[in-house]
Amino acid sequence: MLELVYPLSCAYLLLRMALAAGNTTVKCREKERLSLLSLKGGFVDPNGLLSDWGTAENHADCCTWYSVSCDRRTGHVDKLYLSDYKLEGTISPSLAELHHLTHLFFRGNNFNSSQFPTFVLSLKRLQHLDFSYTNLKGNIPLNLGYSLSHLQSLYLDGNHLEGTIPKSLAMCSLIDLSLSNNSLWGQLDDLVAPFSHCAKILLKALDLSYNRFTGSIPNFSQFSFLEYLYLNNNQLNGTLNDGIGLLSKLKELSFADNFFEGVISETHFFRLSQLQKLNLSFNHLAFEIRHDWIPPFQLSRIDLASCKLGPDFPTWLRTQKSCDYLDVSNAEISGTIPRWLWYLPLYYGLNLSHNQITGEMQDFKVQNTILFMDFSSNLFEGSIPQNLSHKVDVSLDLSNNKFTDARTLLCPNENVFLSFLDISNNQLSGVLPDCWNNFEALVFLDVSNNSLFGKIPTSMGSLINIVSLHIGFNNFSGEIPLSMNKCTELVVFDVAQNDLSGLIPSWIGDGLKKLRILIFRSNMFFGSLPTNICNLSQLQIIDLSMNNISGALPKCLNHLSALGNQTKSIATISWDMNPRTRTGQPLPIKDIATLVWKGKESKYQSILGLVKSIDLSSNMLMGEIPSELMDLVGLVSLNISRNMISGQIPITIGQLKLLDFLDLSRNNLCGHIPSQLSQVDRLSVMDLSYNNLSGEIPHGTQLQSFDPSTYVGNAHLCGSPLPKCPTTPRPTQDHPNDENSEEDEQFFTRGFFISMSLGFGTGFGGVCSLIFLNKSFRYAYFRLVRDIYDKAYVVLAINVAKLRRWKRVST
Repeated sequence: MLELVYPLSCAYLLLRMALAAGNTTVKCREKERLSLLSLKGGFVDPNGLLSDWGTAENHADCCTWYSVSCDRRTGHVDKLYLSDYKLEGTISPSLAELHHLTHLFFRGNNFNSSQFPTFVLSLKRLQHLDFSYTNLKGNIPLNLGYSLSHLQSLYLDGNHLEGTIPKSLAMCSLIDLSLSNNSLWGQLDDLVAPFSHCAKILLKALDLSYNRFTGSIPNFSQFSFLEYLYLNNNQLNGTLNDGIGLLSKLKELSFADNFFEGVISETHFFRLSQLQKLNLSFNHLAFEIRHDWIPPFQLSRIDLASCKLGPDFPTWLRTQKSCDYLDVSNAEISGTIPRWLWYLPLYYGLNLSHNQITGEMQDFKVQNTILFMDFSSNLFEGSIPQNLSHKVDVSLDLSNNKFTDARTLLCPNENVFLSFLDISNNQLSGVLPDCWNNFEALVFLDVSNNSLFGKIPTSMGSLINIVSLHIGFNNFSGEIPLSMNKCTELVVFDVAQNDLSGLIPSWIGDGLKKLRILIFRSNMFFGSLPTNICNLSQLQIIDLSMNNISGALPKCLNHLSALGNQTKSIATISWDMNPRTRTGQPLPIKDIATLVWKGKESKYQSILGLVKSIDLSSNMLMGEIPSELMDLVGLVSLNISRNMISGQIPITIGQLKLLDFLDLSRNNLCGHIPSQLSQVDRLSVMDLSYNNLSGEIPHGTQLQSFDPSTYVGNAHLCGSPLPKCPTTPRPTQDHPNDENSEEDEQFFTRGFFISMSLGFGTGFGGVCSLIFLNKSFRYAYFRLVRDIYDKAYVVLAINVAKLRRWKRVST
């Protein structure tokens, strides 16, 4: 994305210099001093930046106050600079008393605003107005342009403004207009057309990005002074007309993230000799440029992601000797990388991802150190060269290729400064090298989805800054090394689908206090769940499914406070990696995790932060469901199926009102389905099958809307969507010996169960050892026991009924 750099930054600098110089010629006007004090009274000033705005004798002259400037001849306040002061509160209408204001800057404060402060419209001499990021809401006043006829720059970006742009804003004196990051809408032509009455259009910067404007690109050829044009992230469509190529003063152009289509040719850049930054990414544009074309410009930044540039690598790029950032990802480029690419001064970054680029990297001769490099989702093969780790300062992404060897990359002969390394989804095999001592700067590491085996290297404990670690979908074995208890910054820890074994390390709950995602799915961990895992107050996803974990569910699970609140979470799990390099700009990273959701394994990134889930399915857990588990009212998914959990479903399950997925199937649960479950009205998937639940499914709820398979395998469960429950016959007076019958029935039942118990005890010892030595036999055995129990119950019920009838007939 292009950096938004405006000519007004020079005005800011000059203003600061003027304020620093002081205004000592003429003292301020008393009426204006009182107006400023009233203005201050409406603010909350947490940093005390307005502390010298006072009434003391040494503060009597408001022209000497911080951020206030006065005209040296008249003493009228003409400039007020309050940007980025973190002020709160309200803007007092007393501001309207400063009739001589020409510059008013309020950017970056959090006012309790609901509408644009219309009293500002009375400041007829105002030339520069900045209300960016001040929490403005509602519409832009229709007469804003008519009231402030001398306005040269207007900044309202980063607010909550909506509606259309008033036609009054097309003033011929306007130089800078920024309305980005709002919810404004309308046809772009409706804003541009009113400028046609101007003899000369002076507009230099126009930023309408991140709104909801529609329509096609109007003819900008009359805007001969335009230097900065940002229309990215809207809903614009159509083709790009050739008039853009006539803007000879244009320096930065961004049309990214719209719905433009058609062909881009040389004529679109005909007179753009001053162009420095170009962003046409994420549209449906195809470049048809001559092979020998020499552009009139020298670009420092080129963003052409998802533009059709291939199949050949665009040769005109080799002429760009000032380019420090190039993004030609998803551009349908194939073949090998030309050697001239490595001679471009790509100091900031290079993104060649999602193409069909082939070849080996051994031939790469990277000349410059690059901040980040993304070669993911191509067809590169062979070994990854060691020099890449020295030529990339912060981020290296080589995922989704066909690399077979990474040993030289992972065993550098000196410290490297990579913060991000992704070599997942390749064809890497062998043992993971034990060389992580030289990667202490790593924040993100992903080696998942390869064929790596052996033990996890103990040197991984040297990754003391690691925040996100993904080593799943390999063949690692053994235990998780104790040295990793030093990785105290871990937020995401994913070792899914390996052959790891041993106990769940207790030090995870003691040392990894920042952990939010813990995924140990599909391994061979055994033993009970350590209770100190309850210390992980920030944990929101825990997946220990498909292991050999036994014992009872800890009652302390309600200490997982991140799962125990219903507050709205941020959609992504992200952080900034702060590079040590020349730019000093943070590199944002959004984490990703592979989760099993409703039986389907998928990658989650854009909503990962919203997922709150516990999955302990397919283990050997026993005991009852602790009622404390129902205190985790933030849970969205709960899966404890395929265990040996017994007892009843807690009646407090109705507290889990955010549940979307619930699976308690294939356990030994008994009793009725609690009617409180009907209070969980967001459930889209539920499975209670193959338990020993009984009674009628609660009426009048969404519980009837589920498929019958939700309840199958519960022989004594009835009611919609299952067959109706049998009616209970009323007692009669025709059989006076019913009391004796009940005594006989009790005797018969007692004898029957004694016989059954003796028979069962004889065989129990013979199979006991097999139960605990063979996992598949254990599951088969418990299914058999449940079947025998069900059949025995039916036989017993039939015999009791026959006995009753025989007794009645005989009497």
